[in-house]
Amino acid sequence: MRTPLRVFVLLLMAALCACTRVGAGRSASHPAELRLTTSSDLPTLDPLVSDNANLGYLAPLFHGYLIRVDADGRFIPDLVVRVPSRANGGISADGRTIRYALRRGVRWQDGVPFEARDVVFSFHAAMNPRNDVPDHSGFDDIASARATGPYAVEVRLRRPYSPGVATFFNLGANDAYPILPAHLLARYPDLNNVPYNGAPVGLGPYKVVSWRRGSEIDFQADPHYFQGAPRIARIRLQVVPDQNTSLTLWRSGASDMTLVSGFGATTGILQQVESRPRTRTRLRDHYQFDYVMFNVASARLRDQAVRRALVRGIDRQRIMHDLMGSLYRAGDGDRLPGQFAYDPAIVQPPYDLAKAKALLDAAGWGPRADGFRYRNGSPLTLEIVGVAGSRASEQFDVRLQGELARLGIRAEVKSYQYSLLFLPYQEGGIFARGEYDLAFYGWQPGEDQDHSYLFRCDSRPPGGENYSFICDPVIDRAARVELSSNDPVAQARADREILRRLIDRSDLLFLGFTRDAVATRDDLEGVEPSVLGQHLWNAWEWRWSPAQSSPGR
Repeated sequence: MRTPLRVFVLLLMAALCACTRVGAGRSASHPAELRLTTSSDLPTLDPLVSDNANLGYLAPLFHGYLIRVDADGRFIPDLVVRVPSRANGGISADGRTIRYALRRGVRWQDGVPFEARDVVFSFHAAMNPRNDVPDHSGFDDIASARATGPYAVEVRLRRPYSPGVATFFNLGANDAYPILPAHLLARYPDLNNVPYNGAPVGLGPYKVVSWRRGSEIDFQADPHYFQGAPRIARIRLQVVPDQNTSLTLWRSGASDMTLVSGFGATTGILQQVESRPRTRTRLRDHYQFDYVMFNVASARLRDQAVRRALVRGIDRQRIMHDLMGSLYRAGDGDRLPGQFAYDPAIVQPPYDLAKAKALLDAAGWGPRADGFRYRNGSPLTLEIVGVAGSRASEQFDVRLQGELARLGIRAEVKSYQYSLLFLPYQEGGIFARGEYDLAFYGWQPGEDQDHSYLFRCDSRPPGGENYSFICDPVIDRAARVELSSNDPVAQARADREILRRLIDRSDLLFLGFTRDAVATRDDLEGVEPSVLGQHLWNAWEWRWSPAQSSPGR
């Protein structure tokens, strides 16, 4: 499942903060309440039928998964007794069979026992063509999923597929689909518009008790949650579209937690957040990697010399540091130090404006008196696409336009609504149709080790989301090895081969990584920010410090 919690864009201030009633503190009548806010309402409360970043973030509060991920992205059992591996017998020697041993004694929030039939039903729901499932990647590689007992599930793969455990109802998947209740949903031909989507019964630590659309969702701790009753009894999620209002809630002392995240989250915002007394801020490196996406099939960027000049001639670190400050971490690829397949020897060519100009000169793109470059009488012109209404998108695009002008390249910026950018090919999506030359793009991967979905031939639209239209047999061969091998050494070697090839061919310009700043009151304990951005992964463990907490503080 490759569709990410998509942060292409530049949604800059945190979509999420946790807060109490404005001006009320934690009064004696609400001693254990935590309030979250989101910048936009959710379309549904079932992630299986919606590709929505906010929903994917919040779903762990009320949904359950076979496997969760901890703060460092490591797999931990959720609804299973152990994470399947070859060492413990959960994965067969040929890599084609995965066996899950389920927890006993787990109950849905309505009291019905959780069993293997729920996992099998959820798989068939994910594969039901009537359901609006965002992406089937990984699931398409499964030949069958069957219950071999009330608490045992066997998954049979069509071929060896190394990310199998990472994608099958795993919170670390790029699209994290939860387990759904067969006893409530099996009777429906599809799940797109069923009552459950507004009042889900889940396996997570909190129950949804009410949803006032466009306004608020109320959650209540499930005292029978199998990991233990949550320490905080109630959570309220309020829709607060205005960023300044969210910031005011925090600065006035009315909120307990706020997240500053994403491209364009300026240093100024973080400074305002940290200026409040008794604040604890945690900076967390994030697996999200940002890059300038090149449409290598476009008329100008088919010329590799032009792409190489762009990689050399765009001062990427200066742009990103100016826009993100301490929330930016420089990088030359898609892996952080310590992450799977990271190799410090694989780097992009350094910024060198003179070298970039020389590359264009050698390719026949000579400068003229107007300051721009021409070849055979035609100007070197590129189109940058951005997000309409996004100040961050506008800031980045203007900076990129200026970098290109210094190279002698005339660039036009066109802005589109976010939804139009990502529409499928059949519906005229800008990226899927290849109607651009350059764009800022951010990929927030899950714990799945493979990123080749972004670059393989078979992922080009309309068959996938390889919006760069890269098609390289070297990359495809390496991807086949990475996806089919059970040998971590061979997987890492293949992954590094893909990265080297992307850099050698200048198929894109890696910009670096995003950091999240999670700020909380100093008496909120248990919050452990995640490298995957799943900061609610252990919300049932959050608690108020008895030593510091006092009503109305």
